Amino acid sequence: MDRPKLSAPVLILFVVMLVLAVAAVVTVQVLAISRPSVQERFSIYLEKLAPQSMIVAATTQQRYEASKEFTAKLLAIFNLKAKIHLSAIADVTYVLPAADTSEWSVSWNSRTRALAVTTPTPDCLLPAVRTDTIEIVAENSNILTNMVFRLKEEAARMQSELSDDLLSRARATLQTLEVRNAIEAGLRKFSVSFCQAARLGTPATIQIEIR
Repeated sequence: MDRPKLSAPVLILFVVMLVLAVAAVVTVQVLAISRPSVQERFSIYLEKLAPQSMIVAATTQQRYEASKEFTAKLLAIFNLKAKIHLSAIADVTYVLPAADTSEWSVSWNSRTRALAVTTPTPDCLLPAVRTDTIEIVAENSNILTNMVFRLKEEAARMQSELSDDLLSRARATLQTLEVRNAIEAGLRKFSVSFCQAARLGTPATIQIEIR
């Protein structure tokens, strides 16, 4: 029994479809090779933040107590022998370094739309002391109200030194759950911005690991 023969138009259409299918596969493979990975796109995203070399993750406002060394220096200016506690409210900005992109790790699951980000160790900038919130409490000694006022004024003039003194107190808060949660929340917002810029869409889940 003779096999049915394909007509010339059908044969041509079959060949064209085969060629297009092969071309589509090749194109997808070429695009997959030439397109930067998510990690590479994230590195580029960080580099475009220049001249900034850090990412602001969170800001907090808290009252910190100055060290004994700072209060001793303050008292020495007035040749005053007393024990005092000096504190002030300061704004603290928590940041993550972005200059070295190799310290960051990013992975993306396109099927589940899950983003995982591992960050370098966070740090904080110098506390911005609000000089109008400086409080001084004397311990086991009577200091005249006028002298307390003069001590506050001098401490306000020493704002830069006071900020340096409070830095260690601010850095200690990096280990608290409240601050860690605030930093993580800031990183989630940053991660969403990256996904939108990289045209990945809005992630369904974001996993943040802070070193």
